[in-house]
Amino acid sequence: MVSAIRSIGKVVTGFRTTVNLSPADLRKEGSALDLPLAIGLLVATEEIEVPDLERFVFVGELSLDGLLKPVRGVLSIAMDLVSDPRSVLVIPRANESEASLVDGVRYVCVDSLDECVNLLENGAVSKAVASSGLKGLRNVCANFDVPDFKNVVGMEGVKRALEVAAAGAHNFLLVGSPGAGKTLCAKCLPGILPEMTDIEILETTRIHSCARLLGDADGFKPVLSRPIRMPHHSASMVSLVGGGGRLRPGEASLAHNGLLFLDELPEFNRAVLEALREPMEEGAITVSRVSGSVVWPARFMMGAAMNPCPCGYSMDPKRSCTCLPDARKRYQERISGPLLDRIDIQVSVPPVEVEQFAQKRTGESSADIRKRVCAARAVQRERFKGTNFKSNSDMSSEFAKESCKMTNAAERFAISAADKMNLSARGYYRLLKVARTIADLRNSVSVEILDLSEALRYRSFRS
Repeated sequence: MVSAIRSIGKVVTGFRTTVNLSPADLRKEGSALDLPLAIGLLVATEEIEVPDLERFVFVGELSLDGLLKPVRGVLSIAMDLVSDPRSVLVIPRANESEASLVDGVRYVCVDSLDECVNLLENGAVSKAVASSGLKGLRNVCANFDVPDFKNVVGMEGVKRALEVAAAGAHNFLLVGSPGAGKTLCAKCLPGILPEMTDIEILETTRIHSCARLLGDADGFKPVLSRPIRMPHHSASMVSLVGGGGRLRPGEASLAHNGLLFLDELPEFNRAVLEALREPMEEGAITVSRVSGSVVWPARFMMGAAMNPCPCGYSMDPKRSCTCLPDARKRYQERISGPLLDRIDIQVSVPPVEVEQFAQKRTGESSADIRKRVCAARAVQRERFKGTNFKSNSDMSSEFAKESCKMTNAAERFAISAADKMNLSARGYYRLLKVARTIADLRNSVSVEILDLSEALRYRSFRS
């Protein structure tokens, strides 16, 4: 830093200088503090005089020759500065693509310490640019490179279940024999999910930026489509929920506003799966370590697929299962009851008859299904105005009971069915949420018995 200051013809003390970065108990790391430290030294030694210094927020890494290099975290800093219209963010020019995403933030881009000093001495506030946010970026959003539902043969019941899941952002579980098409259907799901809002884009991009998944600043691009994370079943606790030495986000947080798909669900470590119970309920993960504590957003839609038994053929009508009853039971018990209770839609995936592959007629396309999903989400956005809820799966129990308007006959049917199926209180309210989504797909104000009947079919799979 001293070398960078001297490279622009300024002189600072040759003695050891102590800088107090308040608060002292908060650990600071990274090179983003180079620029503010250099400006602080120049002001303290009266080498430069900066009017309204308290308005500026400096971020940047300095090289020995005084050039500024890009740093991580500019997006997060810019989002925090929106609430203060007087603040001006001073950043390396290579970080402009990040700062420009946040609507309303004022920023100045510089290439070197010398340019920064000249701007400050000549009124940098007047040269600050107000960001226009995400305007115009929607047009460059990449098309989904995912399979289309029209190419999936048969499995109309599974497609319908995934349509309901996408419409209400409900968690789902697909259970079927090997090769039945569970993973293929799950891979088609992104094609029917609605576009993210501007706030969701910023939230998701912020997390991916912290995880260093967006490349360097020169190649920085926002996350414009819903993230789809598919971790392997050998994933550790830290990789799935976050943590480590620097408390980085895990797969659950990287799937925020998107889909977290766990294939071969019983093969995951049980403790790892149990760690997902809190974010599935609360939409956030609190990671606490000796080095500190951080809360990562994790409001994701969880999807999973599994075989019904170790050999996989207990649900196949054409192949006999070789598993003993105890082995089959132990296999299914790898998924705990509390975790299953948080999965709204549980569907059996039957094997497709070979004759259906010869049919030339294609099924309904993902584009057509997506129109119904988007229409249902639009109804939900209107319902949740003035609340923190984004979809039916986010509703609290009280709000779900209020929004699921039912006739006396429908309410008696729901309570009777919940009693016969031994549903927990959580399971009952999740049943109402799924029924509300099904009614939204029909554009119905009230929840009727036919909506509850379909939702009940999704509460447990047939093994």
